Amino acid sequence: MWYAHAVHLDASEVRRVGAAGAGVAHCPSSNARLASGLCPVRDLLDAGAPVGLGVDGVASNEGGDLLPELKQALFFARLRSGQPDALTPSQALELATSGGGRCLGRPDLGRLEVGAPADIAVWPADDIADIADPIAGLVLGPSRQVLHLLVAGDMVVTDGSLVRVDLRAAHGELARRARSLWT
Repeated sequence: MWYAHAVHLDASEVRRVGAAGAGVAHCPSSNARLASGLCPVRDLLDAGAPVGLGVDGVASNEGGDLLPELKQALFFARLRSGQPDALTPSQALELATSGGGRCLGRPDLGRLEVGAPADIAVWPADDIADIADPIAGLVLGPSRQVLHLLVAGDMVVTDGSLVRVDLRAAHGELARRARSLWT
């Protein structure tokens, strides 16, 4: 069981969600865009609830890019609590990886270990080589596109380009389908 957004939980509900082991899909940019509220991420984690990151849908996030959500999750957790250490860059990365797996009831996802599914994202990092903590550089640094992406061990993106999809044709088909819904 998991909840989407979870922006309207009171303290007793946070404890119940944690005690039940129910997950929360946290979509910080969507929540900010819609002004729907702030998810009590730190409280949920402290209560034992698995929290993962999401991007929501095109109604409130046209980009669908998970990487910026790490920074937003960190900023919003700190803003909500008034504490600069409410969520660290490493914890934000954990929300996007193993936290998402646990939220979905799939503790085998989101970790790099023998036997785990080989889903691996590689981002260029030459512009953050001067930052002592590479995780902080990734989470708090400039926006970037994935360089290489493997899903279940299969290469999906190489050198920043999709391997098996003609992106121009896919965009055209999406536009065609969207127009048919609008008319």
